[in-house]
Amino acid sequence: MLVTVQDMIGWGLLVLPLIVIAWAVIWLAEQTSERNRHERYVRFQAVLRHLARDDTSWAEKMAAAYELRQYKEYRHIIGRIFDDGKVREEGQAAALETELKDVSKSG
Repeated sequence: MLVTVQDMIGWGLLVLPLIVIAWAVIWLAEQTSERNRHERYVRFQAVLRHLARDDTSWAEKMAAAYELRQYKEYRHIIGRIFDDGKVREEGQAAALETELKDVSKSG
């Protein structure tokens, strides 16, 4: 099959571009996935900011709270921020410090 040098060069010229194309497709997919993940995080933060605003109506806050159901990957964060539908007021500094310690341990 690959007997002569010309055969080897021919196969190399065929396989090398295919390898480069495959690498480019994988890289593009990873970049797109990361961009989508970041955009989803930005939207999640916008919903939380909307809930925290004092100048919004009750209906708008209800809609924002309902929108939080779309962010299942942040369920543990939502559970730590809210307690029985209310924002946890007591011990906010301690809760934040505990969360930061957990993050530093996982890294």
